[in-house]
Amino acid sequence: MENNENQKPLSPQEEKFNDFLKTGDDFSKIEIYRLAKYWYQKALETGIDNELIEKRLVEADRKIKSELKIYKVLGILGILIFITVVAACQI
Repeated sequence: MENNENQKPLSPQEEKFNDFLKTGDDFSKIEIYRLAKYWYQKALETGIDNELIEKRLVEADRKIKSELKIYKVLGILGILIFITVVAACQI
């Protein structure tokens, strides 16, 4: 994030925070939520209190849980297809 002339320069800690936030956002945009969560947690570790990070972490967790549900369903479907094919081959 660029500074305007009227804004004071960012501290090194604030620069790190912004870099971590941006990296997390970049991973979130390409739907790699585990890495997005990692970078949001790094931003949180800077000690800068930011409600936005908390919201992004909650959203990343929600999307990770949703992905896990999808993987479970796909796994079950794969097993059912496998069983069907094996059963059909034995007839």
